[in-house]
Amino acid sequence: MLLLHSQSFPHYGLERFFEFARKAGFDGVEIGVNENFDTQNAAYLKKLEKRYEMPIKAFSLPHKQEEDLIEGFQEVVKEFPKVHLNLNSPQSFAFKYKRWMENIAPKLCKKYDLKLNRRNAPFQLMFGMIPQRTENSLFSLRQKGFVCLDLSALWASKEEIMRSINFLGDKMRFVYLSNVHRNTPYSTLSNGILPLESFLTKLAKNRYQGNFTLKLSSKALHEGEDEKVLETLIDSRKFFEEYFKNVKD
Repeated sequence: MLLLHSQSFPHYGLERFFEFARKAGFDGVEIGVNENFDTQNAAYLKKLEKRYEMPIKAFSLPHKQEEDLIEGFQEVVKEFPKVHLNLNSPQSFAFKYKRWMENIAPKLCKKYDLKLNRRNAPFQLMFGMIPQRTENSLFSLRQKGFVCLDLSALWASKEEIMRSINFLGDKMRFVYLSNVHRNTPYSTLSNGILPLESFLTKLAKNRYQGNFTLKLSSKALHEGEDEKVLETLIDSRKFFEEYFKNVKD
């Protein structure tokens, strides 16, 4: 299943986002819960699902403001049983978020039939010496449970995406698809340095049963130029179908 991430559309409303996803032929969407109250409004999101016949299959939090958004996040996701929660490992001094991830999020998933995946974040240092996030390596994420693999974030951590397939094995339950062009992450799939063709083909031949989310930067998506946005989305879907779906079928 190929989803489209709402965080790729920071300057569009959710209705336009759902409309683009439907026109481009995606299987569903992932909602990035943020300070926009519409992303925290379950009733409104369900209306959009029905109106555009575009199911919400996953929720996530942005790299920043995670602690501020916990309450709104858990209130909305509990209204969508069986969805995936793709969440970053805690920042080094984000004690509230760390406690929530360790103690509350697993209970929330069990009670409301949700699926928790820990997502790798881009490697960054605080004060030039302290890793911004603890337990962010693929080894740590795999030990904790299921993983959402963000390919651009993996590149930023100077790790090879092909090695992640065997290393994570059946712990890899979600993949954020993007490429890296001229050292710019979250670029379009067909334009960049990552071996996405080989990566997708290997997953297909391995009979990978997980899901994918297309997550691009607003610049790569040409946000604001509607025809280019739609063209980019359709090209991305066709790329995915050529190297994964058609190979798997």
